[in-house]
Order: sequence, then structure tokens, then C-alpha cells
Amino acid sequence: MTDRTARPRDTPRTRPAKAPLSREAVIAAALRLVDETGTGAVTMRRVAQALDTGPASLYVYVADRDELMAEVYDLALAGVRLPGPADGDWRAQLELLVDRAITTLGGHDGIALVAITRAPTGPNALRLLEASMTLLRAGGIDDSLCPWAADLLDQFVTSSALELAARLRHQRVLAATGDSADATEAAMSAAAGSELDAAYGNLSPDTHPTITALLPAMTTAGRDSHGHATWKLGVIIDGLLLHHRRR
Repeated sequence: MTDRTARPRDTPRTRPAKAPLSREAVIAAALRLVDETGTGAVTMRRVAQALDTGPASLYVYVADRDELMAEVYDLALAGVRLPGPADGDWRAQLELLVDRAITTLGGHDGIALVAITRAPTGPNALRLLEASMTLLRAGGIDDSLCPWAADLLDQFVTSSALELAARLRHQRVLAATGDSADATEAAMSAAAGSELDAAYGNLSPDTHPTITALLPAMTTAGRDSHGHATWKLGVIIDGLLLHHRRR
């Protein structure tokens, strides 16, 4: 007797039709891989496998991996929502824009590394640059210095996003391999503080007098990462304004 419940053989005619390949599909697949496997693990071959095609097919849409990752970086920036007048004055909006960019990029593993090796010029990068320089001009920064100021802020975003990405990776590892209580932000901050206590606490004041004198501040600085980042951004903006007034 024929088994009417038997599944049909897997053949090209019985498989679901593949989604049509496009530049947008390639970039989106690469971003998903960044989130799933990490930026360093993304290759043209792995992106092709995710799309059920051959690596050669991807080169119709991107010249190489560098171009692909630049496009992935710009796609990640699409998640940054621009602040508006309801969010406060120019400074409040600028601080919010920077914070949102850090949070968004940091949530996509090490994709912020792209901004270190090449100048981002995609549509979303330009959208954020336009917003950043508009707010800087509103704050009174000279036109001749706005590009430099925006670049300084972008470097801060990049380094902070990479730091956040590393922290989130560590958090995922802790959650997967250890007690979930160890993966909370408070527990991780406490652990980082304990590492600093151990590293700096054993130093001799004879060889490191300044470090030991400042030990209480140094061992507590890492325990409030958000507060530390807020302070650094405030110093950058204050410095830009002070430099402007001295000209």
C-alpha cells in the first residue's frame, strides 16, 4: 500500500521559491549575520549561504566584502531616530542623537568598526551628519569648525558603540554559560569594579603614587558606564563651546 502521509521528495519543483536576489536582500542578510555570528565572522560565502546562492552571485550587487560591510553599517544607522524640538534645546537634542547612535550601533556587534576604516557616506550616515552639524550650528559652532566637531562626535560614537558591543557580547556569554544573575548590568559593573580593585589595589605608592592616591575614584569609575559616557560627551560639547568662545 502507498503511504499517503509520506512527504514528497525534495526536488527543485517541490521546494518553495527563493526570494529574488537584490542588493537590498544581500545587505539585509549580512546585517542578520552580524547580529547572529558577529562582524568578524561575516564573509561573502556565509552571506551567500544564508541566501541559498553562490558567492559569485553577490558580486553583481557589491564589489567586495568592504563595500558590503559599509552598506551594512549604513543599514544599521537606519535604526537611529532623529530627535526633534520636543526633545529640548539644541544640546539636549545633540546628546540624545549621540546616545541613540551609540545604542543602535552597539546593538549590532562590532559594525561600528566600519567607521574607523572608511568615511561613512551612505544615505543614513549623511542623514545623521546633517542632523549633527545642524545642531552644532544652532549651538553657535563656527561653520569652519562644524565638520571637525561632527567628526569628533562621530569618533566618540564609534568608540562608545564598540565598548557597548563588547559588553553586550560578554553579557550574552554569561547568560548562556553561567548564572543569569551574573549577566545583569549591575552584576557586570560590580565585577568590572572588582577587577579594577584587584589590579590597582596591589600597586605600591612608591612606584605608582598618583594611581594609588586616586584609587577610590579609579575603582568606582567603571561601575556606572552610562554616567561615565554622559560625562565624556558633556566634556566634549563643553570643550567645543569653550573653543568657540576663545576664537
